[in-house]
Amino acid sequence: GSFEIPNTRLASRMLAQFAGEDLSTKPEAQLRKHMSRFMGLPMYFLKFHGSTNPDTVIETMRHAVYAYDVKHIIIDNLQFMMSVHGHTKFSGDKYDLQDAAVASFRRFATEQRVHITLVVHIRKEQSSSSLDLNSIFGSAKTTQEADNVLMLQKLSRSSSKRYLEVLKNRYDGTLGKIYLSYDKDSSSIKQIAEPPPRQRNVKLIRPATGLDELTQLRISESTELL
Repeated sequence: GSFEIPNTRLASRMLAQFAGEDLSTKPEAQLRKHMSRFMGLPMYFLKFHGSTNPDTVIETMRHAVYAYDVKHIIIDNLQFMMSVHGHTKFSGDKYDLQDAAVASFRRFATEQRVHITLVVHIRKEQSSSSLDLNSIFGSAKTTQEADNVLMLQKLSRSSSKRYLEVLKNRYDGTLGKIYLSYDKDSSSIKQIAEPPPRQRNVKLIRPATGLDELTQLRISESTELL
């Protein structure tokens, strides 16, 4: 369920990802071929968009599990779903509301034996620095309730390359990074090799007899990219 992007736009983007290419300039016959295969996937879309009561979402999820045997549910994203407009049933600030929703999703996943992927944005003030578990919007309950926490971020602000980092792994404990690059034609990200360590030029000025002599040293850094 996407609470930020309308289903029509989301399905169009997913179709391009499924086909692995930009379909906007392809013949209609080729487009229909990909659409036919895409429609055969065991995948369903929630009809909600924008602010929605978590109880309503969970009841719809319960029906999907019962009627369609759904095993994996994606909620994208928590902030848009919890943008509080008329949630009169709940009291408290936005963090209390978010904690209550996260607890409900955790309980549903355990009771129904399904996997829920919950997308949560980071804190705005940390959008340009290296991210960790404390960077996630809201209280610590969001990461405490999760079995796994994965974070997607750019190598640098100007880079098109990204990496997906496993920050928490409750049952296995294995952590690590996968380096990715965005492919515009297919609107998808693909795994790439780990980029080499950064290098930079450092200019040192030392006094010399007569005129100053400019010496340029190339220093290789092994600093981890974040």
